[in-house]
Amino acid sequence: MSWIFGAGMGMFLGGPLGAVVGGVMQHMLTKDTRDRIMSNPAKTNQEALFVTNLAAIMTKVAMADGHVSQKEVQLIHNFFANKLGYRGEELRFIDGIIKETQRLNPDLTQICQAFRITSNPEIKMLLVDITYQIASTDHVITKNEQSAIDHIASQMGLSKDEHQTIRNQYSHENKEDCYSVFGLDPNATPEEIKKAYRVMASQYHPDKVSHLGNELIEFANKKFTEINAAYDKLKKQRGF
Repeated sequence: MSWIFGAGMGMFLGGPLGAVVGGVMQHMLTKDTRDRIMSNPAKTNQEALFVTNLAAIMTKVAMADGHVSQKEVQLIHNFFANKLGYRGEELRFIDGIIKETQRLNPDLTQICQAFRITSNPEIKMLLVDITYQIASTDHVITKNEQSAIDHIASQMGLSKDEHQTIRNQYSHENKEDCYSVFGLDPNATPEEIKKAYRVMASQYHPDKVSHLGNELIEFANKKFTEINAAYDKLKKQRGF
């Protein structure tokens, strides 16, 4: 079996996403396989834990306006397919989480609190960052979406500075500009640039996601390379 069902996914059935995961398992697996998974005492695969919560939280943000459009569903699907390279069974599982989250509408606070307990600070920041990526794909983050993301960041325990650094990245029109990589404008001081770099370099350092599987390691590597290239360019331009 894949990472989804190979390491004690049955433990989800007692948490805030229990009914969601149970519904997906009901449709994807035979009863014998479900029973075997639920009785597996192994520790839940951390990649499965992360992506399950991520897909559910993304869907909850999309639901913040009271309606999830097919475009929003496709954006979440495409993130896992194109950015993380999920295929086959893994991608069907993600699609199932999106569908069941819409149907059952689990409590966002409970999802965040459960995720917070099992994740390190950098992983929590990564989740919030990805949530912004999805919400801003259509170039507009609605008031309700922003409110939902604010709630997620708060529940994850992000400081105001950490959250603002992430948020600023998605409030600039010129995404190719080195400053906007760090959510800054050209008037930023060297100290502000260095501070934003430290936050983002920590957030996307591949070592911090090494337990989340090859797909997320590769995703972090690409972002980490972009961050370092932008920082090196700004250091040369500004002479610090």
